[in-house]
Amino acid sequence: MVGCDEMSGHLDTIRRVLDGDYTDASDEDRQRAVRELVQVCSVAAGAMTIQPFPLLDTALIAPIQIAMVQGIGKIHGHKLDTKSVLEMLSTFGASIVAQNVIMAAAKLIPFFGWVVTISMAYAMTWAIGEVSDHYFRNDRRIDEAELKAMFERIYRAKKAEKTEQHKSDTALRDKLALLKKAHADGLLTDAEFEAKKAALLSSF
Repeated sequence: MVGCDEMSGHLDTIRRVLDGDYTDASDEDRQRAVRELVQVCSVAAGAMTIQPFPLLDTALIAPIQIAMVQGIGKIHGHKLDTKSVLEMLSTFGASIVAQNVIMAAAKLIPFFGWVVTISMAYAMTWAIGEVSDHYFRNDRRIDEAELKAMFERIYRAKKAEKTEQHKSDTALRDKLALLKKAHADGLLTDAEFEAKKAALLSSF
């Protein structure tokens, strides 16, 4: 995941795209900017889930996703306000409410719930980015059913990819197991456990 310096770099990228001028940009330059924006926003969204309160996830992630969609729209010559972006997310099947319910439930999964939530936030944000790019590149003339199907396909593929990547990391699995045992044995308070878990997850 990301540290404070990396997160600052991601936010700088988002601001740079939102402040950029793409009027005379080539198609290649536009696609490069979109790829960079989707990548940094997906990583940043995953990082936001490293906190113990499930219902805070989307409150932290939503501004990143909204800025990403606005940035992609700007790259393709479209200006959107927050309300328009939220309507787009609902069209894709990725409303803020839906994301909140899904990720809150995932955090309740014993042991690897945190890892799953990171993967879900990353995958949802990536899928929103790719679908938004497709939508704007086609002048916003895409059937709603096609957008939803595309979102679902990309989301599932990215989530599976990231979840397996983390689960296959034996070092992460072993360290999380030790932390959980120390907490269960009373060697760590709830606050200490959450702090150490966050620090561990942020190092991978």
